[in-house]
Amino acid sequence: MKKLCVLVVAALLCLSFPLFAGGGQEKAEADEMIVYHWWTAGGEKEAIDALFAAFLEKHPDLEIIENPVSGGGGGVMRGQIKTMVMAGNSPDTFQLTYGTGMLASFGEVLTPIDELFEDFPVPEMVKKMGQVDGNQVSVPLNIMRNNCLWYNKKLVDELGIDLDFNSFQECLAACEKAKKAGYVPFVIGAGAGQQFWLGQITEQMILGAPSGGPEYITKLYNGEANPATDPAIREMLTFLKALIEKGYINNDYSALTWDQAADVLMRDEGVFYSMGDWAKGHFTAAGWEPKVDFDYIPNPGTDGYFTLHFDGFSLCKNAPHPDITMEWLEFLTTAEAETAFCPIKGATPPRLDAPTDMYDEISLDILADFRDPDTKIVQSIFAQPPEEYLGVFGSMLSGFMENPDVSKGVADYAAAYEGIFK
Repeated sequence: MKKLCVLVVAALLCLSFPLFAGGGQEKAEADEMIVYHWWTAGGEKEAIDALFAAFLEKHPDLEIIENPVSGGGGGVMRGQIKTMVMAGNSPDTFQLTYGTGMLASFGEVLTPIDELFEDFPVPEMVKKMGQVDGNQVSVPLNIMRNNCLWYNKKLVDELGIDLDFNSFQECLAACEKAKKAGYVPFVIGAGAGQQFWLGQITEQMILGAPSGGPEYITKLYNGEANPATDPAIREMLTFLKALIEKGYINNDYSALTWDQAADVLMRDEGVFYSMGDWAKGHFTAAGWEPKVDFDYIPNPGTDGYFTLHFDGFSLCKNAPHPDITMEWLEFLTTAEAETAFCPIKGATPPRLDAPTDMYDEISLDILADFRDPDTKIVQSIFAQPPEEYLGVFGSMLSGFMENPDVSKGVADYAAAYEGIFK
């Protein structure tokens, strides 16, 4: 039922735009919907396939023109979308991280969809995250928790590592045990143009730093911080420096994608992996069993906190099939759609009335924390700051990984920050 138009790289779009402009969208047919997304890794691909199948059951005569663009986090795809819309070659809908800063960065190419939220039972905080200039512009499909420290359960049990640690020092002690036993203590994957994962990882370190926390993260992403003097930035860089210099991070981190880094744990070569709960979908898609083969704890110092964003879809300005696209977006607000997608993706449903009996124990724990009024929730690096934040700090932190000088790192962090919020 689906026609695949797989895009290669953003550079090809820029250099050979007529190829795209005259390709899958030459003359829009009434029974088509043109969709762009970046779900190509294990777990997430199966999840979007299931979601499309559920929608097509209701629209058997519809053809989905699916355009999956590889590159974790959507960095490649986001640049393509803006170029296409400005050239008058809009798709119907596209995946975009659901959060105030990211959506605002795309506000000029999105169409308001306020009517879909009139009877959408999600927390008010979730609705506000999806607004640009007071209008709803995206439908949140799944909750994602970012501050997860995944671990290989067999290796943790073998090494007798006590997981009841909340400080950086306790984490470093656990890493030392893993290193002495010949394992990679703290796995990172930031290759193939995915340096932005360093921002995701260090976000959790800032959150868990003695001078960090949710309030500071919010201040940081709103452009109200002063990284040159704020102690949380120095504390984060000092911890990261220790991980680097003590040899706790895999040497090939700059060559691995996020899912390849997750595979290091599944090969029983690595112990810990700091990544959002989409890693769970990757683990389970490969046959790993939650609570048996793997588990998670909040990143050091982040117990009681919840960094999050959502995946969302929007109605693109000048969409060739707006009526069909609105039916798609309305479908995404249903418990049926969330149930088809979230358990496979490793995520949890934003609807407060969505059924939960099909979720595993880890997802239920994450969902309970999200719904707990005592949990301090903060938008992630993918959601709250402007889009450029990811690339700028991915590059800055990549430089620090090669030269972990804390004083220079603080200065570089401050300079990068000023460049965004000047």
